[in-house]
Amino acid sequence: MKKALIYLGLSICILGAIISYDVTKCDGKVLMKPLIDLISGNDEPIDYDSYVVDESQIIQIEERKKPDKKADGKSYSSERQNDESIQEISSDDLDDEFIEDEVIDESAQSANRADRGFEYYYNLLDDKEKKAYDSMYDAFDSVGSGNTIPTLDEAAMNKVAGYIRMDHPEFFYIESMGYTHYTMGGVTQKTVISAKYSDSKTAINMERENIEKIADGVIASIPAGADDYTKVKYVYEWIIDNTEYVLNSPDNQNIKSVFFNHQSVCAGYAKAMQYILNRAGIPTIFVDGASLISGESHAWNICFVNGEYYYVDVTWGDASYSDNGIRGDERGSISYDYLLVTTEEIQRTHVLASDLIVPVCTATKDNYYIREDLYLMGYDYDTMAAMFDRAYAQGKNKLAFKCANLEIYDEARKRLVTHSEVFDFIRNSDSTISYTEDEEQRTLCFWL
Repeated sequence: MKKALIYLGLSICILGAIISYDVTKCDGKVLMKPLIDLISGNDEPIDYDSYVVDESQIIQIEERKKPDKKADGKSYSSERQNDESIQEISSDDLDDEFIEDEVIDESAQSANRADRGFEYYYNLLDDKEKKAYDSMYDAFDSVGSGNTIPTLDEAAMNKVAGYIRMDHPEFFYIESMGYTHYTMGGVTQKTVISAKYSDSKTAINMERENIEKIADGVIASIPAGADDYTKVKYVYEWIIDNTEYVLNSPDNQNIKSVFFNHQSVCAGYAKAMQYILNRAGIPTIFVDGASLISGESHAWNICFVNGEYYYVDVTWGDASYSDNGIRGDERGSISYDYLLVTTEEIQRTHVLASDLIVPVCTATKDNYYIREDLYLMGYDYDTMAAMFDRAYAQGKNKLAFKCANLEIYDEARKRLVTHSEVFDFIRNSDSTISYTEDEEQRTLCFWL
């Protein structure tokens, strides 16, 4: 009877450890960084460990204070909040037999990691933290709870929980989580993870299957023989074409908002990009921080393309984002200014969260404007004429190009806009023309 009462008491305590996250806000909503099973769409497994960057390629982002506002004008914390609840249960009056039976076997490992896909943040952990990550993954992947994990201090536990959520966006169904320490004589004997999910296991698994089918359909539509650049560009365009930026859209902090509702905010866009590309064999990282233009918290990606890392911001590629008045009046369905850019370029308008460790992106060969021959190394009348002629021949409704530096950008703008030279290249034009300019990214766009 005594043991039964003890077990009952412990069950109540474990349930009490489930709490709501207190996390960074994004676009006015709670930013959940869900956890996901990234399975390659290829027949052969991908050796994701080969994509781990060595220490010489990793930088610790300097700590910068985030802007103290978000989309709805309210304040938010500039630092991530703790994601877990530590519920310490005194076990001094429990049987030694109970404690012995429940002590964690820290040598236990998760199922084959290759089946979990690309896990960038996992590879930044030490061995004990990786074991905790493995146990958490097993719990969340099975839509379960109560798994025993290695006992870590609070900071390490929060780091592991944060990393698993950033690595795995298809764990969209986690509503809250916590962990419970069991102690005896003031010493922790075991730690148990607990979680609350958005729906039943059956309903969640059906949603997961439907999302997988949609993502695999997108991947199957990519042109045969496409290289990494073409795959990323295709998925970038698919997400923009099938998603509208809506601040208060349902589930906008997870991938359901893109795949089911077709309305989302930056978190949903970036997680959908990560989910599809990882399944397509393009290692993709979820990152967050803030916009230096609007002061809002923001999320975007880093992609490993043809052997190099690049930044991608699919949200800022969507004109419906601009329609919300966030970056001003921009026309056209897709902007490519943030498709595969360098660290130096992204830092003009974005600031990463101060605690993120990420690869330095220096490659330019697969930048959109360079790959599409829309990169100006100097202003030349004949070169510009050929650019416009090619756009017309391809049936495009606009021509956007990027300048190598500000001097070239200023010269192009002066010649084309101030001196109206653009009318030499526009067909069937009246006395007006529509265009946009972005000095930060040194791009000009003219509607044909």
